[in-house]
Amino acid sequence: MMFMRPAFVSLLLLLTVPAVVKASTQNEGITADVGLNNMTRAGHWNPVTLHLPKALVESPTRYVAVEAMDPDGQWLRSPLVRPISSTDTRWSAGLLVKLGNRNESIRAVVIDQGNPDTASTASPREQVIESTTLRIPQPLESSQEILLLFGDLVNAKRVTRLAAREDGSRMLIISPNPETTSTPISPAFGPAGLMFDGVDKAIICGNAIKQGISDEQLLQLDAWTRQGGDLLFMAGMSLPSALSASPRIESWLPGTFDRMIPLRRAAALETYARASRPLARRAIETLQIPIFDNSPDIDGVIEASVGSAKNDPPLVVRRAYGFGQITWIGVDLDTQTFSSWSGTDSLLLNLMHIQNSGESDGRAGEVKRGGLDLAGQLRLAIDNFIGVSVIPFELIALIGLLYVCAIYPLDWWIARRSERFRWVTWLALPLIVLGFTGITWSTSQRFKADGWQIHTAGLFDIDQATQTCRARSFAGIWASDNGHFDLSVSPVEDTIKDDLRSVVSWFAAAGRNIGGPDALSPHASLAGTPYEYGPAASELQDISIAAASSQLFEANWIGRLPTHPIQSTLSRTGQGTLRGTLTSQLQIPLQDCVLMHAGWLYDVGTLLPGETFDLDAGRGPKSLGAVLTKKRAVKDRNVSARWKSDDRDILRILEVAGMHRATGGSEYTGLQLGRLEHIDMTHLLVLDRIILVGKGPPATKWIPQKKAASEDQGFADAGNTTLWRIVLEVSN
Repeated sequence: MMFMRPAFVSLLLLLTVPAVVKASTQNEGITADVGLNNMTRAGHWNPVTLHLPKALVESPTRYVAVEAMDPDGQWLRSPLVRPISSTDTRWSAGLLVKLGNRNESIRAVVIDQGNPDTASTASPREQVIESTTLRIPQPLESSQEILLLFGDLVNAKRVTRLAAREDGSRMLIISPNPETTSTPISPAFGPAGLMFDGVDKAIICGNAIKQGISDEQLLQLDAWTRQGGDLLFMAGMSLPSALSASPRIESWLPGTFDRMIPLRRAAALETYARASRPLARRAIETLQIPIFDNSPDIDGVIEASVGSAKNDPPLVVRRAYGFGQITWIGVDLDTQTFSSWSGTDSLLLNLMHIQNSGESDGRAGEVKRGGLDLAGQLRLAIDNFIGVSVIPFELIALIGLLYVCAIYPLDWWIARRSERFRWVTWLALPLIVLGFTGITWSTSQRFKADGWQIHTAGLFDIDQATQTCRARSFAGIWASDNGHFDLSVSPVEDTIKDDLRSVVSWFAAAGRNIGGPDALSPHASLAGTPYEYGPAASELQDISIAAASSQLFEANWIGRLPTHPIQSTLSRTGQGTLRGTLTSQLQIPLQDCVLMHAGWLYDVGTLLPGETFDLDAGRGPKSLGAVLTKKRAVKDRNVSARWKSDDRDILRILEVAGMHRATGGSEYTGLQLGRLEHIDMTHLLVLDRIILVGKGPPATKWIPQKKAASEDQGFADAGNTTLWRIVLEVSN
């Protein structure tokens, strides 16, 4: 009995400790809704809604934040947010967190900023009032594609199965709960739309809007689409009630809604869907479709209409929306009429432009999904600095072999030869160790430069129609010694101030390797202290960096230009080519410019400020795909230059990533886009848009600053590569 008592006590402790921890969490009263429908995606921004007791945060000096690990295992604290009252006893705060690995926990902290009535000379003293660890669902891999669905569309799951790749991977459907994602995201977290950063495609049904979708979700979805998203909007008979519920969706339509009319004929819809069986006659008699004012002037490309005449009402319209696209269909596919029709699946595949996804991935099969992608290749290209190179393995092996030979054969030979002088034997080994230590140190110094460096690259996109601009920039920081630094970003052009929103974060390597967001276990942190955001998401503070190492970051911002950058009269000829002129109204020159439209490319050359280029005076158009893939004639056929995954040409990587589908996608590169998914503008080329591409000066100002006050030496510039892209409309 005496031997059973310690075991009984140990068992009792094991059973009671988890209960105590759980009760403590309930007493704290902090809960959270993490991700979209409890789904989070590693390596991307994910929404977090914190729910806190009123007594904990009602003081005006109390703020909340979330902390998550980056891929290096360091904790990063988000910008501070002031909660808002949601009920009589609960307050809420909408935040974003970027998950650096597949760890299952984040931390919610409540911070007191100090007395706001203190003198301005005294800085407020922060105090952590509460810190709670929150369990989150197992994050999805960063390579997992996500289809966002608002509505009850039963055919969506069958479509994802039909579009599965050869390796079995397919899109995951997520349907967010409006009640858990209605809290507005704080503007401190940068550009709107980051709530859906991990989404690849989105479908929204008109019936779902009239049933109740929060304004915050619609706002974020609208911003996500404008910044490069792909949205399918299904609104037929549900359109009038959807417009009454949310007038915001009016901008998603290809025209101004007028009235509803009976469909009468569905032959065009059956042909567009390539259906093997027609719609039931009784079902057609009950359908109505919306028509718009001035139907001949529909904004976008009409892919299907009721009849063949020019004035017939459109059924499917695909149009450019900022840097993204919206596909509208004038019937509700989430109703019983279409859920039982065999042609709905193929119709959805055509609408979503994924009808070929189930075919062979070509060279993409050579690279395992979840491994290297184009974003990872760009990261490796930026991670290069002046005077810094990797020590050759052959040299490391040679030094190691010589050291082993010196430790045993040479030391033994010296000991045998020095029997009369025993002290030589005692000195030989320390001298050998010191000598090879010096050789190793001097060898490493030859491959590692002194000082700190910054290497940057990026894209700067301008939408001529709305004067909206966005920048996606990347930076690598090299440190020759241990230290801490702050990092912030801002537009280079001071005139970009309207609606300016910026965010900076870490830029991780792709895949499941150590330090990747898909690693099964977090990387062991090399720094003892976490780092944090400043008052806004455009500034990181107190970043730790080890000697002879580098860290990489990414930033993006959006804003509005005060004037149009280009004056254009470009129009389309009967053969589908372009004619007309364009005049630069920029203050900077663009080099190596080309025009892209449909499947053609036109050489422009250097475009100086105020200079006018006439297409009639230039060379004829070239095949866009042939130029991007660098095709050349080999005997009796044209052969594309093989894509090299070890290429470090930043400009080449940005060009191909920016028009990835025009090159053939993964059929050509063998790589997925990864984090560069939304920079691909191929879809705009067939939507009455022209893209002017050229190399220009940097659009993003990276401002690194060392923490040590004694450091006078700044950051050496290791280079910059920026690709400018201006989206122009085709003149009528």
